[in-house]
Order: sequence, then structure tokens, then C-alpha cells
Amino acid sequence: MTDYNKNHPFPASIKERYSLCKPGSQKNTHHVSLDLSHSGLTYNVGDSIAIYPTHDPLLVKRTIHALRLPENERIFDKHSSQEFSLQEYLAKKSNITDINRKIIAETAVRQTNPQKKEHLEFLIAEGNKDVLKEYQKNRELWDFLNENQEVRFEAHELPNFIQPMIPRFYSIASSMSVEGEKVDLTVSYVKYISNGHLRLGVCSHYLCDMAPLHQPVVPVYVQPSHGFTLVEEPATDIIMIGPGTGIAPYRGFMQERISRGAKGKNWLFFGEWNRPYDYFYEDFWTELQEKGQLKVDLAFSRDQQHKIYVQHRMLEKAAEFFHWLEKGACVYVCGDAHRMAKDVDAALHQIIQEQGNMDEQAAKNYVKKLRADKRYRRDVY
Repeated sequence: MTDYNKNHPFPASIKERYSLCKPGSQKNTHHVSLDLSHSGLTYNVGDSIAIYPTHDPLLVKRTIHALRLPENERIFDKHSSQEFSLQEYLAKKSNITDINRKIIAETAVRQTNPQKKEHLEFLIAEGNKDVLKEYQKNRELWDFLNENQEVRFEAHELPNFIQPMIPRFYSIASSMSVEGEKVDLTVSYVKYISNGHLRLGVCSHYLCDMAPLHQPVVPVYVQPSHGFTLVEEPATDIIMIGPGTGIAPYRGFMQERISRGAKGKNWLFFGEWNRPYDYFYEDFWTELQEKGQLKVDLAFSRDQQHKIYVQHRMLEKAAEFFHWLEKGACVYVCGDAHRMAKDVDAALHQIIQEQGNMDEQAAKNYVKKLRADKRYRRDVY
């Protein structure tokens, strides 16, 4: 059997895809199902699927135009040790949405326009990290090349200055024991305007729009989770906290728990912008609630004047939350690392400190023990 991995991904096909948002939503989140038939690939709930996307043809065209090179020019890609046409190299093997320091530095060296040269040197100078970040955020490679038309790169040089295409990771939203050789994903379709141009998330655009249905063209491999796994003991209670696309693994967790006949209780905290439009997998959660298999607390931030997030719902249910912890519940957190995970962690400490009548240090030690006992597991990104 072929061993599919990072260097040799399996060509999966998209079985189905549809929007998880109702008409009128300001969000753009999709459900995407991939067919893994005949791959021999297996996954556990909590694992991720890694996907190598293809860039949008318009983006590739703009980049070729900015490089001023023929699209059929041959390039040896040092990362895969293969030769490609420039068009194929830019579409599938390179990162053309980001401008790295290396190409800025090299362009600065070659730049003959004194003002432009000075500006590029300023961007990569010590202490200008935030300015550089802002500059990079608003441009793709083609913008940068067009702004520096005095400088030219030969095709053979590109692999030295453009970073390779890296896989994108998506939490698996299904259980293999229920779905078989199919893997479900919850994909936030990224679209935004910067510098007057529409920018598209490389992989979300590929999965939600570009890749054809029912054709084995999506390169994938399974990325096992590092500790974000479902508790083995079926009688253990679990608390799942996951706003937005962070809800994905919990759909898999619940499919698995039900198929195993797990007796432990299940509690979900989910949040998004608006309940009428953005309650992802609502029918699934509602059915479980009605059967008494799941307790749900919702936080739709924009359904009222003041913002309500999952950490606020946790604090509202502090006494019950702490009671579950004291009885041995396992807490899962999935989603945004920058704000949500920090706010949830702060709420967890506050609940333990107040409900357990502890001082700050004792609460920290309690959380430390939760981690050590693998009862506080996070998959944040």
C-alpha cells in the first residue's frame, strides 16, 4: 500500500461543499467533504488534514506579468528537485501571496532608484518590525514587483527568493468510524480588500471555489494531533469550547462519542456573529440536545448591543463549570490563539479562583495540574 505523506500527498476529490451560513450572513464559512477512498489513509478525531492548494490563475498571471518572464520558462525547484514551467511553479510550488524579508533585502541591493532603495532598507532595518508587517500585509508578490520595476529577477533565481508553497491544516470535523473514507472540514473562506485589490485566502479559495468536484486533484495527507485527542474513558465528561471554525473537531468528537456509546456528559460552548445566520451545524447540535446527549451554551457576539463571547458564557455558568471540573471533566479549546484562547484561559483561571475559593497562585497550580493530567487540551492557531 502506498504511504501517503507530506512529500507524497494523496490526490483526494471533493465529494460535496456548501455554505454553513444562511443568506444574509456577513461570514463566509463552508462545509467541505473530501473522499479518501482507496488511499489507505486513516485518521482519528482531533487530527488535521493537510492540503497543498493551487493559486488562483489571475494571481499567477499578475505575478508572471510583474516578473516580465515567459510563462513557459523552465525552473528547477530545489525543494522538490523537479523542473516546472514558470506558470506551474508559481501556481503550485511557491508562495506568491507573501513577500519575505529575503526578497525585500535582495531588491534593496539591486534597486537603482535612491528613494525606493532607501525605503526598502528602512523596512528591513532593526526595530521596524511593525512597519514591515504592515507593508507585507497589504501586498502580494506582484504588487511588490510592480512597485520595484527597476529590478528584475531571472527565472532560475526565483526559488532562492520566493518561499515554497506550504500545506494548510484544517481540523477534521468528522469521525472515521461514522463517515468511513470521507473527511469533513469547516473552512472559513477568506476574502478582503487591500491596496484597492480583492485578496483571497489561498487554500480557502481553492477548496470553496476553484477545485472541481469529484476529481482526484486535491493533494492531502493526515496530520496526527499532538495531544488534542478524545478521552479514552467513555464515562469522562467533556467540555468543548470552540467559536467559529473552532467548532470543527467537536462535530467529530460527538459522532465518535455516540458511536462508542460513551456515557460521559458533553457540554459545548459555541460562538459566532449572528444566530440566525451563523449557527454552524445547528441541526446536528439541536438533535443531540433534544436527545439529551449534549448541553449547549451559545454566544452570538453581534445579536445585541454589547459583545458576548464564549468566555462570558463560561463565567455565567461558573458554578456548574467548576462542578464539572471537580468531577473530572476534560476541557477542550479550539480556534484563534491570539485573542479567544487567551480570554478563555483567563476565564478558566477566574472560575477556578472564585468557585474554588483559591488565591491566584492556587488557581494557576490547579490549571497546571489539569494540563499535566491531560484534562485541559488546546488546538489553537
